Amino acid sequence: MKNTNNEYFLTIIEEGSLSKAAQKLYLSQPSLSQYVKRMEKRLGVELFDHNSSPLKLTYSGERYYEFLLEEQKNEKEILQELKDIKLGNSGRIRLGIAFWRAACFLPEVYPEFNRQYPNIKIDLFEGKSVNFQKELLNGYIDFAVCNIGKDMNYNKFSIEILKNEQILIGAPTNHSYVKSILKNQKNLNGYPKAPLDIFNQLPLILSKDGQNLTYQIQEFFAAKNIEPNILLRTENLTTAINLSVAGMGCVFVPEEGAHVCHRNGEITYFTLDEPELYWKFAVIYRKNEKLSRVCRLFIDFTKQIIK
Repeated sequence: MKNTNNEYFLTIIEEGSLSKAAQKLYLSQPSLSQYVKRMEKRLGVELFDHNSSPLKLTYSGERYYEFLLEEQKNEKEILQELKDIKLGNSGRIRLGIAFWRAACFLPEVYPEFNRQYPNIKIDLFEGKSVNFQKELLNGYIDFAVCNIGKDMNYNKFSIEILKNEQILIGAPTNHSYVKSILKNQKNLNGYPKAPLDIFNQLPLILSKDGQNLTYQIQEFFAAKNIEPNILLRTENLTTAINLSVAGMGCVFVPEEGAHVCHRNGEITYFTLDEPELYWKFAVIYRKNEKLSRVCRLFIDFTKQIIK
């Protein structure tokens, strides 16, 4: 189908009115109205319900809009494929990742990936996981590596699970109560098991509101009718772990973090063996988006490393 300034049609839909679209396109409103009339005459159907306010698409208009979106998507994909062919195993990845997750995840994955694919560069966008959805939809990042929060809506995204990750309890090894647990405790899933009474014996260093980990923990406490003694809250998981090492209290730590922040026996990581204390560690990206070859290489490489 011949393209006749389809961006005008798309802009009218995005702005919701001819006047706003004309301003954005630097056209006069009469000129844009004439464009719509010519387009409807060429297609032989009415695209807009001209009696409605605000402006609404007819069924024919909705179908034509869907066609144009699919056409845009196909054009973007073929251009990306041609670019991938030209570049081979080189290019740039825009990766969204939480601050603490970057500290734990990247040292495990990136050194070997960089050795195998030295011409693939990574631009890191570090921040809170809750902000990555907006950055993905706006096209600022290609994909994000994060935990899937139960309080978030992922309908607009594709999700590839990397692993089902356990959330552990870290506590100072030299604390008398911790020593008493370890004395006669057998390992479960690779970790000693702590009783729920640990929250009566040690204060808790908790992550702040707005973080996926905080929501998961608060749900767990609510389900168990536990009111922990919260010593303080921090946005930095490393800060929480270091305070626990200093004997200040216990801390919730995702398993990947525990692997990196083992601190030579100064902190012991326990499992509570509770179903609420598992979450999905995943890659998320825009739904129906075909990722570039270099993004696909990184994701598949990551799956092999952390499986």
